[in-house]
Amino acid sequence: MSPIYLIAIPLLLAFLSIISKKTAPYLAILGVLFNSVAVWFITKGIVNIGGFELPYGINLYVDTYTLFGLAIVNLLFLGVVLIHIKEEKAYASTLLVALVGLNGLLLTGDLFNLFVFLEISGIAAYILTTSNKKPYRTFQYLVMGSIGSSLYLFGLIILYGMVGSLNLMHIVHLIQDQNIAYANLILPFMLMFIGLGVEAKLLPFNAWVRGILAHANGFVGSLIASVYAAAISFVFGRLILNLFQFEGRVLLIVTILLVLGVILGEAMAFASSKARETLLYSSIAQASIVMLLFVQGMILWAAYLIIANALAKFVLFTVIGHASKNQDDELNSLSGLFQKHVIVGVATTIATLSMIGLPLFVGFIIKVNYLMALATQNQFFIIAILILSAVVEGIYFIRLLIKLWFPEAEVPKVKYAWGVQTILVMIALGLLVLGTYREPLDQFTDGIDQITEEIEVLF
Repeated sequence: MSPIYLIAIPLLLAFLSIISKKTAPYLAILGVLFNSVAVWFITKGIVNIGGFELPYGINLYVDTYTLFGLAIVNLLFLGVVLIHIKEEKAYASTLLVALVGLNGLLLTGDLFNLFVFLEISGIAAYILTTSNKKPYRTFQYLVMGSIGSSLYLFGLIILYGMVGSLNLMHIVHLIQDQNIAYANLILPFMLMFIGLGVEAKLLPFNAWVRGILAHANGFVGSLIASVYAAAISFVFGRLILNLFQFEGRVLLIVTILLVLGVILGEAMAFASSKARETLLYSSIAQASIVMLLFVQGMILWAAYLIIANALAKFVLFTVIGHASKNQDDELNSLSGLFQKHVIVGVATTIATLSMIGLPLFVGFIIKVNYLMALATQNQFFIIAILILSAVVEGIYFIRLLIKLWFPEAEVPKVKYAWGVQTILVMIALGLLVLGTYREPLDQFTDGIDQITEEIEVLF
């Protein structure tokens, strides 16, 4: 099946949903269901749009790395829609537009087309976050997101002026073929890196994160912290590996920024007494770890970490978002939540223990393997930072679980529908299965990113 359907069908349904508001929620469910099934039948390779061959036309590119991203984004998007569409049916059309943007980000092989999909998904996100009823925070997100996408565009304009192409694979080929000095590429690369860093929640470019996620309901929290974060991380990783390829002092500066992001994110999560703040600061630290792995060339374990984090954060933000709907999210206010919601508590515990990286959970396999890979590169300073961050992470997540399981006052009154519980349990089981049954992980190698081989064949 052509990957173009993952963009075209939701876009068509988005237009139809505007015509009939009553059918809009059903069209949203239909669109997400279609994508969630179709992604397993997508054919690998390059799809040229409009009959224009590379490098002149826009193309979609699918390899194993892309399929990783498409699968996790579309399945988690399905979870968000199934859980929240009844309450948030007014956003049905916007959800379909968001689905178009996120799939476009993962599929496009054209860097300007990437900017277009970045804007589409960004505008949809700004609209969706209005469900938080915090207009100032949404406006702040809009401003920061616009600055980020503008910086990316400025960097791309400079890069286009140097090489005369917008196609990712062609640009990589031209840089190598024309022997362009890396010093000349630093400015466009850093502008693009900072621009995407805003969307990826990297310090110090993430001023919008606290305003959105600290007040997020279950709908916005799971969508932004899980689905959007996964899509942006996959796109960012692709550019780091294939285009930016940092070296020398630039590599040192980027590494220091990412290490600081890990340290500060974990420190702020540890210091917070609010559940959503703890999760959002943890997300900042995890985003920095993912990019750190990409910078070190560890594509396989970075991709696995994106998937594991997306699954776990979906569970955590959904649970805490529901619990905080009619009250604050202070840990003391949520104490004993799981006393009356054992199934939700078990699912949340599994997701949390996977985040910590305890044995029997997929997080453990990922952490052990990327630490071993870093050791082979003699990156002992980074290893020390990551081990320290894991210890701190373990402390504040265990503290969170203790509060949620053991009541200190009146147990909060929260209702989790059976549909919500079913989805949370399925995700938790996925984290557990991947931690004990490794064959699905062992089937893939570091060759999941095939752009380099494609460049050699095409050019």
